[in-house]
Amino acid sequence: MNTAILAGSSPRGSRAKVIALQRAVDIDSFWRASLSLLRSELPQRSCALFSDIEGFKPAQLRYHVVAPRKPGYVPAKSMSISAPYLARHPYIESCTYAEIAAEDPQAAQRRLEQEPDPEWSDFVVLPFWGRTEPHSVLTLFGVQRIEERERAFLDFLRPMIDAGLSRLRTLEQERNLSRLLQGYLQNSPEALVFFNRRGNMMYQSTLGESHFSRWNRALRRGQESLRLPAALGGVFGGAEDGLELQHPELPSLRATLQATEGGYVLRLTDAQTLGQVRELSPQALAALQKLTPSEQRVARLVVEGLRNDQIAERLCRSTRTIEFQLHSTFRKLGVENRVKLSRLLG
Repeated sequence: MNTAILAGSSPRGSRAKVIALQRAVDIDSFWRASLSLLRSELPQRSCALFSDIEGFKPAQLRYHVVAPRKPGYVPAKSMSISAPYLARHPYIESCTYAEIAAEDPQAAQRRLEQEPDPEWSDFVVLPFWGRTEPHSVLTLFGVQRIEERERAFLDFLRPMIDAGLSRLRTLEQERNLSRLLQGYLQNSPEALVFFNRRGNMMYQSTLGESHFSRWNRALRRGQESLRLPAALGGVFGGAEDGLELQHPELPSLRATLQATEGGYVLRLTDAQTLGQVRELSPQALAALQKLTPSEQRVARLVVEGLRNDQIAERLCRSTRTIEFQLHSTFRKLGVENRVKLSRLLG
């Protein structure tokens, strides 16, 4: 880190603020770390971060006011002052209000429309560009001066914030993908469990969680080597995929492991359940389509003759949850009790 850029401040304190900025994993912690560094290195009256920009209109705004002249002051909430200038100067790294006003006679009027009683005499804009327009813009209002030290600090700060915002966008995409995958798996009719290359469990479908737990619970003393995922250790260690295991106590339950680009997928199948699905009549299949995957599993176990407590144990759910799902099943299928449900599906 160039301590000359941060001259006049505690090196240890500044270094800690830079580290906090680099470690931020969401936009709020990133904004707090940015504020901490800005307040110590570049005095200003207020600052704002516009983000998620489309058509030069930000979807999010975060701002901080250091010393307002009047109570309740809020910095400009739009980019109307700087947007035309940025549109004419794509990929510019920074500009000031003085530069904007010198080129755009209407900028002063747009400023008065936003702030009839202006709090600042100048501002500095740091745009962070996407393909055709900024995806984020940091604006520092009322900066006292932009001299060599301040310019050096902005040159130091800009790529760090740019990299941080890029990292946050990637993390958000990964979180969205994770939520999408978890939502899909929650209702998946397959019993799937996903592992990374080290053998750590990443995701599992609702039925996968049920079969996974059922597999391990049914093992007896002396069969610990078949516990999942420990039984798959050889595959996780680099052996070829395609490993198949049959449960020693539940012969209908099998586990198959397949390698993927990023890890492994464990598929658990119950031949007894699969056989029941093939034997369902068209009327029963039409009825099951009205139910959620969780309700379908409960209904099938009712047809097998299991009690609510037995179903709860099989699916690793509480009895109360099974009762609720069964009541919902009765309502959706227009039946009144377990006997009529069994007749409909059997």
